[in-house]
Amino acid sequence: MQGDSCLIITPLKTSILIDGGGSETYDIGKNTLLPYLLSRRINKIDYMICSHFDTDHSRGLKTILENIKVKNLIISKQKENYENFSEIMQIAKKKNIKILVVKAKDKITFDKTAYMDILYPTEELKHADINNNSIVAKFKCQGISMLFTGDIEKEAETNLIQLYNKKELKADILKIAHHGSKTSSSYEFLEEVSPEIALIGVGKDNTFGHPSDITIENLKKLNIKIYRTDKNGEIEIEPKGKENIKIKTHMNE
Repeated sequence: MQGDSCLIITPLKTSILIDGGGSETYDIGKNTLLPYLLSRRINKIDYMICSHFDTDHSRGLKTILENIKVKNLIISKQKENYENFSEIMQIAKKKNIKILVVKAKDKITFDKTAYMDILYPTEELKHADINNNSIVAKFKCQGISMLFTGDIEKEAETNLIQLYNKKELKADILKIAHHGSKTSSSYEFLEEVSPEIALIGVGKDNTFGHPSDITIENLKKLNIKIYRTDKNGEIEIEPKGKENIKIKTHMNE
């Protein structure tokens, strides 16, 4: 079992939740994500972002939508009417949550300290599969940049390299796509982004063999520091300026 979820709290206390994990057999939202938020006295989410509607990214968001006040839901245009998409949209509309449909070149300003540039997908949705139409977004706050990649694969990575120059793709921190699968994190893409730190959301002893040896090898060749949830647990990042990114890890047994 594995999935992706990232919580951002800006210096002005704006709360941003990117994806929510999820499983067909275990209620991540009820058993993990909601208790986590409440234990940190987070009783509202200002911006919820769903990169795409695969179960392991979106299922946990349903519980949050039903139990915590969410002000804005950020999604991209969908090529198909996925079940998770339909259910989340139904909850959001019932609760009168503002829905923002984003595309490449859009910008979301969260507050005076933080914003996000949407790099992907493009309006025409080039790809047939759900992974390659994931939202790719560059978050910026206090001089630090982080690139979120959903579950994009090499096909979308190639398109991003064609659409943007190295400066536009460059990020200090990269959320590795698709749990470190061999279908993502091509050497060329990692070289363009050239992050100092890579984060991999991956389940311990998962049956997919994630992260792949190829991905780890590519990261090591480029001297990118690797943090992964199966070995490090929760990964907490606190920017102390561009030259000082403080990282804490918490392994819950």
